[in-house]
Order: sequence, then structure tokens, then C-alpha cells
Amino acid sequence: MVVAIGFINEDEHCVIGSGVMIAPGLCLTATHVIEETKRKHALVYTFANENSMRIWRPEDFHAHKGAVELIPFQKPEEKFSDVGILSCSPFSSFSDDEEFIFAPIEVSILKVGERLWTTGYRETSNDGVPTIAFFLSSGLVTEQYIEGRGSHLKGPCIEVAMKALGGMSGGAVFNVEGRIVGVISSCLEGQSDNMGPTYVSLVWPSLLSTVYTPWPKNYWPNQLGGIQIPSNYESVKVLGSATWDEDGIMRVTFPEQSEDSILSILKLANISFPELDYEFSDFSYDNFEAFLENEGLIYLSAINKEKFNRSLAEDDSAETIKLFECIDSDCHEGIEDLDVKSVSLLENGHISIDATFNIRGVFVKLEMAKPEHDYYRQQISDIQSFHNQEISEDKVSYEHYIRPYYRVNFSYNAKKSCCENIRFQLLSLKL
Repeated sequence: MVVAIGFINEDEHCVIGSGVMIAPGLCLTATHVIEETKRKHALVYTFANENSMRIWRPEDFHAHKGAVELIPFQKPEEKFSDVGILSCSPFSSFSDDEEFIFAPIEVSILKVGERLWTTGYRETSNDGVPTIAFFLSSGLVTEQYIEGRGSHLKGPCIEVAMKALGGMSGGAVFNVEGRIVGVISSCLEGQSDNMGPTYVSLVWPSLLSTVYTPWPKNYWPNQLGGIQIPSNYESVKVLGSATWDEDGIMRVTFPEQSEDSILSILKLANISFPELDYEFSDFSYDNFEAFLENEGLIYLSAINKEKFNRSLAEDDSAETIKLFECIDSDCHEGIEDLDVKSVSLLENGHISIDATFNIRGVFVKLEMAKPEHDYYRQQISDIQSFHNQEISEDKVSYEHYIRPYYRVNFSYNAKKSCCENIRFQLLSLKL
């Protein structure tokens, strides 16, 4: 059930944002919408049918602020997400007898090229009469920002080429299976093609949020509701989960795609295996290995200092290595532990692939200006894992052995039998 969040200003309904009911008394929306809601003492509106409006009172809200670990050895950073859960209770009496409908949630990293849909409300003028209007929009994912995007969107989000209007912030975003995967955080209006971009905060940082939920009576044990909180009746429907570890870090578990499902998608793309005992893992290494190794090295050689430092695993030498810049990388051992997490068939006929892998061993070239090297000479000399020192007129460089772990999204062009359009979602460097 899609909701509008707003307030009445004299004779007008002003819509602050949108949201979606995921269980009785529990709504999913954007954090920045709730901040505005508190200032304006806003209410929540739902429309059971064209003749009936229900009004709800906001009760409590929570958005996750904490660290998330998604790949081995990654050093998690605390993030504040623009998606959270809002509890509410009836403000008006309901005269209709329409049933509540709640959409399921899916914990996922959306692939570039995947089609999504969104819904939301905003106020419009209907022959001079103020009206709350419902909007529906659709578009393709164009970028992924799993570690956040800039200072505004610090939680995991994606960019989608679709139209979204003011008032639709917090509105649910659905995948092709009709499951909620995120909420609208911001959009760029006024473009000539009306295709955004729109930025969507992914839903999984809100999995462990809990809120005071007094309605319905006896529905939520101890009046505490949440996506992963079991209720006395039907709980929130969610694919995937999250848990806290002993260090207070959120560990996300994404739903696994079966090999039968993967093979059926390959079949739709007219891909067939040459032999009966030829398995999908064989296909993955034969078709993806060289591409992933080459692209992984290119990415590592061009990585900026901030991201390189953030990717380093905890180690006695890590702080000294952070003083350098990574300027090159080389490998002669190939990749291993290639794990295809999921695949989907895109509208252009290509297969979009989400995967993790590591490169067995990489020598990175680390460089530092001579004056800095002289200043940190003692710290650098203490590291026995530096090799092949080179001194130029104004620079000093070393080689260092590391083991990089990647999570990537890329597409496979079945007609050309080639990989394309790789996006690096996450990187971790084990020293």
C-alpha cells in the first residue's frame, strides 16, 4: 500500500514525500522525508479506493547508522542511510472494508541495466482544485554506489534513468518480481528527456531498525516492530537478512540464486554448453576469467589514494602503506574463488552478472615523493615486505605483494561472446 506523507496548509494538501506500508502499522520511507515530517507535524495518507482516504498518525522512526561488511577483510565504515522504517497508527476511523496489501522486500544489489519501477504521490491542481495525485515511473539502473554517493547519500544507493517528481521522495522502488528493493532519495527534475537521473537508497540498511509500534493492538510483541521482527501474526515478507556481529558490524546475507535459475537465464540468451558434464563454473572461468583479471588490475592501478587506503585490511604495516600512492599493478597467477552471486537477462539481450572473486597475487607499485620518504624513512625501513626500491629524481617507489578481493557487476554479450561494462562495487586488499 503506497502512502503519501504531508500536511494541510490552510485549504491545501502539501505532500512532503511518499512511502509504502510493509506490514500493519509499519511503513518504509526516506530519512530526509521524516526529518521534514517532524518539523511540519505531518500525517500519513493512504487511499483504499477512489472514494476513501485513510489518515494515519506517525509514531516512531529509525534509520540505520553503522558499519556494514560485505566482502572479506573489508574495513567497514559507519554510514547513515536515507532509508528507514516509520510506525504509525490510525488518526481517522476507516469506513471502507478494503483489505491491506503489503509488498514483499528483497535485499539485493541492483545490476546496471536492470529495469525498476517506482510509485509515489505529489500535490497537483485539478481544474483549480488541490489534488493528491498518484504517479508511476520506470527506468534502467545506470550506476551503483554501494559505498554511498557523496556527502548526501552516504548509504548504499543506485542511479536510475527514470522520471521522479517532488513529493515522490521515500516512494517504494520495485524490481521485475514486484519486490521492494529501495526508496527514492533524490531526483533531478526538468531534464529534456524526463529521465532523471533518480537516486535510490537500497533497502537493506533498514533490516535491523526497530520502532515503537502500538498499532494494531497485540500484533507486534512488546509493541516493537521491524522488518526482521517476528509478529504475532504475519511478519514482513523479506528475501535476505542481516545480523549484528560481536563488533557491532552489520553482516548482510543476500538471497542466493539457484543454479537452475541461472541456467534458465543462460538458455533464454541462447547460450548452450558444449558438453554434458560442462558446468556453469566451467563456463564462468572460460568466459570471465581473463576479463576480470585484466579489469581488476586496471582498476587497482588507477585507484585514488582515498579508496586505496580505505580498502586496506588491518595489518601492522597498513598505516605506513597508506603514506604511498598506488601507481601500477601486475599479476601472473590469474583469479580464483570466482563466485557468481546472481545473473539476470537485460532488455538488450545481454546477461548482467553480479560476482565476487580474488586475484591470487598482485604486485602493486607504491610511490612517494622524496622529501616525504626521507621524513618517514624509519617507518618504511621497518617493513620487510617492500621490494625492488626505485629512486628517480623526485620520487621513491617500492613493490608490495597484496591479495585483492572484488565484488563487481558486468554484462556478458552472448552474441559476441565477450564481457562488457564492468562496475566495481567493493574492493578489499589483504596484505
